[in-house]
Amino acid sequence: MRKMLPGVGVFGTTAVIKCVVPILKICGFNVVALWGCTVEEADCLAKELGIPHSTNKVDEVLLDKDVDLVVISCSPHLQAPIVVKALRIGKHVLCGSPFGPSEREALHMVNAARYYPRLMSLMCHGLRFLPIVSKMKTYIEEGYVGDVTICEVKVHYGAYPREKFDWMCDELMGGGVLNAMGSNIIDIVTFLTSQKALRVHGMLKTYTKQTEKIKGIREITSDDFCTFQMEMEKGASTTVTVNSHMPGQFTQEIIVIGTKGRLVARGADLFGQKHDKLKEDLLHFDHGNIKEDKKFGISDQARKEIPIPYLKGMIRMIEGVKDAFGREEERQSWCTEPLQLAATFEDSFYVQTVVDAVRRSSKLKEWVKVVLMTEDPEPNTYLSAAMRRSTFSLQ
Repeated sequence: MRKMLPGVGVFGTTAVIKCVVPILKICGFNVVALWGCTVEEADCLAKELGIPHSTNKVDEVLLDKDVDLVVISCSPHLQAPIVVKALRIGKHVLCGSPFGPSEREALHMVNAARYYPRLMSLMCHGLRFLPIVSKMKTYIEEGYVGDVTICEVKVHYGAYPREKFDWMCDELMGGGVLNAMGSNIIDIVTFLTSQKALRVHGMLKTYTKQTEKIKGIREITSDDFCTFQMEMEKGASTTVTVNSHMPGQFTQEIIVIGTKGRLVARGADLFGQKHDKLKEDLLHFDHGNIKEDKKFGISDQARKEIPIPYLKGMIRMIEGVKDAFGREEERQSWCTEPLQLAATFEDSFYVQTVVDAVRRSSKLKEWVKVVLMTEDPEPNTYLSAAMRRSTFSLQ
């Protein structure tokens, strides 16, 4: 008898949720509940996606006896408490990017995942599952480029005007292209090169501070353009540019240069060239038809908001999640093999630390070291310093 896949509860009303739910259903998962910030948002999206239960109360989803797996994609500042509570009551977790508004909240999620290692706690970094990325990593590991020296990543797209002020507009809530898009790039560079950043130097800009829908006393504080450099632990140098002021087709180019040659990922195609060759070779061509993604029943609007490479990666990751649960006989158990490529909470904690370092660098206008936080800092730094100097104790 075929094992029944775990029931799923989803948190959020973002474009990611609008894409994930149809994919989950096609893969055989039963999506039983949806949470939204307001009852109206939750009810509206639940009706659109055919989810039987909707609510604005976190516990109603987490405590549902039919929910064994939760998928979270909401405002980054809300994700940490949901993740921690879900793991504590024995639910598997798939968390959307960005991981959190800052490394402090990310540390809370990492600690919870460390405490419950048998539960699934993975990030939805779908780029890792793309064939072009797997091919690129294999070529690098087999020495096609030699020792990696330089990485360049460029992402160009036109951001949709915000219909209302939300977390993407607020830097403190985790908004901005660095956190939303740059975090995926930091993860994929580390995944491909097996090198982590030692120091970073960045520049963040907010060129669109008000729109027709967001004006008056409200102002957008999150970055809509960022560029940063990373000095990697084995000597490689990485330069990343994310530009959301390029209307038209989404473009992403990843270049890895080494002592023997280079690899270039343009869209979904991979090109390579040895230093002693006069022209580059096509190493991998994506035969997949973009229209094939429509078979998952994803709305046209949602597909417009999620770049095609990220959407295809998301599909492959969820298929991997299905395989991971399907290989085990017990309802809540899962097999790690189909998800070996997936980013863990540990991976994303490092990414969030780099993101925060880039932010500090932009404000200080200097290079900043990447240092992983090991313990939660005191919430009130001034009171903490005073207490350390004081000879009195609180009763």
